[in-house]
Amino acid sequence: MIRSRIHRHRIPAFLIVVFGWTWAWDAIYYAFGLWNTLPVYINTFPRQWGLPIGAVLVVWASDVPLRDWLGRVLQWRFPPWVYLAAVSLPVVVGEVQPALAALGGGSVRYSPPAPLHLLFGFFLLNVFLFGGVEEFGWRGVLQPWFQERLSVLTASLAVGVLWWAWHLPLFLGHPNFTPDPLFLVEYTMFVLGASTVLGALVNVTDGGVIPAVFMHAAINVGSVLDGSGGMLEETLPIALVVGSGAWWFIAAVLVGLYGRSMTPGFTIEPLS
Repeated sequence: MIRSRIHRHRIPAFLIVVFGWTWAWDAIYYAFGLWNTLPVYINTFPRQWGLPIGAVLVVWASDVPLRDWLGRVLQWRFPPWVYLAAVSLPVVVGEVQPALAALGGGSVRYSPPAPLHLLFGFFLLNVFLFGGVEEFGWRGVLQPWFQERLSVLTASLAVGVLWWAWHLPLFLGHPNFTPDPLFLVEYTMFVLGASTVLGALVNVTDGGVIPAVFMHAAINVGSVLDGSGGMLEETLPIALVVGSGAWWFIAAVLVGLYGRSMTPGFTIEPLS
């Protein structure tokens, strides 16, 4: 009975689990002030696990055997360039921002938020425990479902809107987020732009989520450079034009090359 209802209303069921789980944890964190008492990189640990939990639940209720779905999303044998692009793209975008902020008389300094070995450890934690696990939900089930009726581009933007809304409670108190209007615009543009690129990536891998997990983890690591004092710093919102804009530029190039499918003939087979 429950299984058949979930299957008939798979997208609402998935979203109820995902948003219910995450926002319940956010409410607990706000109620007990945990945003301020736990380390920044740990205090979001429970919230993203609603995505793989919701994905497993709705796949279990579907006509697709859970083992088959896991075999698809966990496939990892891809050409090295796929992983190289997934990891290097966020790194390049992140380091170009401070370089431009220092262009024309400013300075750039090496200023990682932690020693490199700890950043690598944080990257691995994102792959296995933190932000990367979100991809099993966003790109592992929601993207192929939306693509049953929408193009890759439109489906990716639709996933991006939900991904953005899912993060909203963080603006109420998480130390990495701020309600400043410019930051909100930058973040909105970033999430939607990155979602289109991640949507294209998971189509290139025929539904394999691991490269998207790596890209998500690399995005979360952030920049190791700090730039300031350049002629553009006071006249141009660098994070918006470069950080967010780079993802839209990549998406525009893919659309220009391959149309709204954004990929050279690859698409995820629909989930029944």
